[in-house]
Amino acid sequence: MIRNYFSDGFFKSTSGTKFSYGKDIYENDLIENLEYKILGNNKITISSNVISENLYNTYNVYINLELDDFTVNSISCTCDDFEKNELKKKNYACKHISAAFLKFLDYADKDKFLSKIIEDRKIIDNILDNNKEIDNPLSLLLNEDTRKDVFIDVYLNKNSWSNKITAEFKIGIKTVSSRKKYVIKDINNFLINIYNNIPISFSKDFEFSNKDYKFSSESNKIFSFIETIKELEIYSTGFKRSQDKLINKKEIIIPNGLLKSFLLSIKGNKVYLNSGFYSREVETEILECDIPLPIQLNEEENSIDLIFPRGLPIDLDGKCHVLLYDTVIYIPSTYQSEKLLPYIKTFKNMDSFKFKLEDKDKIFRKLIPSIKNMTDSLMLNDKISNQIIIAKPKFKFYFHRDDYIRLTIKVCYKEYEFNILNDYREKFIYRDTILENRVITLAKNLLFQPIEDKTFVFIGSEDKAFEFFKNNIDSLRPIGEIFYSDSFKGNIALDSNSFNIEISRGREEYFEFKYSVSNIDEEEFYNILRSFKDNKKYYKLNSGDYLDLEEIKLKEFLTLLNSLKTSKIDNKLEFNKNKSLYITEKLKEITNDYTGKEYLESIRDNTLNLDYDLNLNNINAKLRDYQLYGVKWMNQLNSLGFGGILGDEMGLGKTLQSIAFISSQKNKKTLIVSPTSLIYNWRDEFLKFSPNTKVKINIGTKKNRKITLDNISNIDVIITTYNLLRNDIDLYEKLDFDFMFIDEAQYIKNSDSKNSKACKRISSNSKFALTGTPIENNLMELWSIFDFIMPGYLWDKNTFNSKYNRNLYEDPILIKDLRLLIDPFILRRFKRDVLKELPDKIEKIIKVDMTKEQKKVYSSYNKYIKELINKKEIAEEFKQDSIEILSYITKLRQIAIDPSLVINDFEGESGKLIALKEILEDTISNGHKVLVFSQFTSALKKIKSTLNANDISTYYIDGSISSKKRLELVNKFNKDETNVFLISLKAGGTGLNLTSADIVIHFDPWWNPAAENQATDRAHRIGQKNIVEVIKLVSEGTVEEKILSLQERKKDLINNLIDENSLSNNLLINLKRDDILKLLKK
Repeated sequence: MIRNYFSDGFFKSTSGTKFSYGKDIYENDLIENLEYKILGNNKITISSNVISENLYNTYNVYINLELDDFTVNSISCTCDDFEKNELKKKNYACKHISAAFLKFLDYADKDKFLSKIIEDRKIIDNILDNNKEIDNPLSLLLNEDTRKDVFIDVYLNKNSWSNKITAEFKIGIKTVSSRKKYVIKDINNFLINIYNNIPISFSKDFEFSNKDYKFSSESNKIFSFIETIKELEIYSTGFKRSQDKLINKKEIIIPNGLLKSFLLSIKGNKVYLNSGFYSREVETEILECDIPLPIQLNEEENSIDLIFPRGLPIDLDGKCHVLLYDTVIYIPSTYQSEKLLPYIKTFKNMDSFKFKLEDKDKIFRKLIPSIKNMTDSLMLNDKISNQIIIAKPKFKFYFHRDDYIRLTIKVCYKEYEFNILNDYREKFIYRDTILENRVITLAKNLLFQPIEDKTFVFIGSEDKAFEFFKNNIDSLRPIGEIFYSDSFKGNIALDSNSFNIEISRGREEYFEFKYSVSNIDEEEFYNILRSFKDNKKYYKLNSGDYLDLEEIKLKEFLTLLNSLKTSKIDNKLEFNKNKSLYITEKLKEITNDYTGKEYLESIRDNTLNLDYDLNLNNINAKLRDYQLYGVKWMNQLNSLGFGGILGDEMGLGKTLQSIAFISSQKNKKTLIVSPTSLIYNWRDEFLKFSPNTKVKINIGTKKNRKITLDNISNIDVIITTYNLLRNDIDLYEKLDFDFMFIDEAQYIKNSDSKNSKACKRISSNSKFALTGTPIENNLMELWSIFDFIMPGYLWDKNTFNSKYNRNLYEDPILIKDLRLLIDPFILRRFKRDVLKELPDKIEKIIKVDMTKEQKKVYSSYNKYIKELINKKEIAEEFKQDSIEILSYITKLRQIAIDPSLVINDFEGESGKLIALKEILEDTISNGHKVLVFSQFTSALKKIKSTLNANDISTYYIDGSISSKKRLELVNKFNKDETNVFLISLKAGGTGLNLTSADIVIHFDPWWNPAAENQATDRAHRIGQKNIVEVIKLVSEGTVEEKILSLQERKKDLINNLIDENSLSNNLLINLKRDDILKLLKK
């Protein structure tokens, strides 16, 4: 029988076809040292050595079997066959494993102990399985078992000699009308009959069968416990008398160590205390909780009496884990069990005990707290109650400072307060030592070390002390009250009332700013400001207190002072009136109560008040609301002597707004500086919108340009280029202009460039910069433009660099602060916000797979650059050669477009060019006109050649095409049937109106998305009637993908400051080696 169990399980759970070979090894008796072990009651491990047929090798075999279903859990063999197949097939049985298994079967057939375990397991398992037998599976799933329920009641007996607990069982049918019970007279036979589906007759009225009756889940727990008892008998050795067996006919003996488990398993059944407990049968309850044991202590004249009013519980297992009290069986907590054990042993069969009065101190201080922890039902007579304090503790934390930071912890029980480290003798106070020790441990964890049973001393550094008073002290607040001495407050918190500020008019265009801070003198506050400039988190005052330099109001105030550039120990500063709006907004964050508030608010109101009529009769155009706002904004800044940056998105009419402002100012001289490609556009716009304005383009020979400037009295507006301004700076700097406008102001973003220096040498009452990209690479570009419109407003270059540019990423307050500074002087609107009638712009990225030949070239060159960078890093040449590295990256970008751009004899195809041709053929066939932009003119020429060869008409613009010729081509494209306009990104990014096209293709990504947006705006601008589709072609797995992700690095920061325009090619120069390598990573 046993052989069949194991054989079925082995074949079901193993794979392989070597059993017949294993049988040959088995029959040739080549198995030696076979051993097997039974683990617990559900596993068998088999180990053996199997000799090979040629007798040269010996293999080690291991088999693990489950006794639940006799299946193989895991197997192994050291032969080659097993090693080849073990991962391919689950539980692969080679011939050596099969042979060892057959040998094991020989041993198993003869092992009576193993047979007994298996048969007993089968009995219990089948009782549980039979209890679930239902003919209809659907009924099982829906819990529609129609068999009658039977119950099992448990009767506990106690042997009066041995105190052993035994149990008997009675069975009955669950009905409403009757609860008749029948004794299970032979437990073993009862279980065997159930296992074999043999009906059991208890009376003429009740015959139990699995078909008609079922056990409850509570009864099944009893069967599981009986299984444990039977296993104990199996594993125990030696001869036993029948009365010593654990299962003896109708009762089972419960070993003391299993009594708790047994009682928990029968909790759901009815349980009775039977023989050996009371004079009659009593129903009991099993509770898992502490006993509500009443204990009384009375102080009498000569003794202290300990009384158990209802006696002590009966210990049922000898360890107080199971106790009987008032007919209820308790399973108490381990703590109560341990505490009760000495009471039960000491006062057995006693209801009271008298202690000597001389033991009073020990009883009061130790015994009473011990009893209170053991039971909640301690009763004390008045004489005792009046002498003791029983209450929940409260805590108080006192901080002071001398040479050290000290902490005194006091604990309070009712009105009695004392040091937590000391004893208290004046009263009997029952201290909560567990809670007190937790508080002491917490103090130690916070770096306060107890000293001489009096106080705690802080043993951490000053940094740690500041961190404690700033944050960690909060862990004490839920526990108790916190107090500071008069001379020490921990962390000083400043509120709006701490700052005393006075604003008054100063010299000329300046205001005077006086300040003081409560309880801090000038010299110490100057040191605080120096600590703030050094990026310290806190300042330690002379008093020993800490000032949190990151506290929001103080930080705002220190940021304000730092922005006003104070370098002396003085509480008086001055600032130009152009900073009035900034100061007003900053002071809002600090305090609303300061002297001179009206001065600042009047300037703010004048700047922001644009609700007035402006005479624009000289303009031949109906301005949109946002354009009229822009003209008024420039007018208001001019009236206050300020300059500004008109930073509207491309296509919103910055030129028109500027012309409208200029024409509204009578008898004024204006200088306009623009890129060469736009000077005629400016002239034409003046002729169109303000024909009465006397405009002169100052080009031609040096002599003619001088003549123009000599006759400036007859001219309202002079238009020149950046290049010509540089050449004629000696002429221009002698003149005084009322207004100066620079178009595409990014031309002066480099403060050290000749363009920038020339523009800043011009004298003008008000200066305005027009640009869609106030920042492309870094904040120093913004500084350079501000240095033009309002010199000194953002301090000198080095000061601005150290205040903001270097630290902007590290402190969000700096971003907020800088935005407050620049916001009043930058007006930036987006088409999506102001042109609701403008059609949508749909952008999408198309990933293009390079051709096979292209991939080979790209991979090879990519590897070469990586090796080169690593060599330069080793030779410490990386920083010096960053421009050279940039040139290599540029070549890599060209290969991603088309290897023929850098390799003359490359004969393969370009994946991008193939994709572009397919897109153009599709779009042109549907009647669309297309703009194609690329940074590389060589790529555009290749595209032009390819398209012309396929009869696709094109126009072409790059930097070599003159301004006049560009306008001609633009006009032609907008009117004729030409399909595609090829434009270099830099040459065609500005000044072109190409609204006849509604598809824009960026053939290759550029570092600066603003430049791409400017190019897109050639089509997506006022006058466009169709939805504009913007397509970006990106070679997959190349540096082009990395360029897109790199653009995002500074995008959020710049967006928070001004808008989303950020990066350009120059960013690459600032990248570290790891950043470059990320670009090269596939």
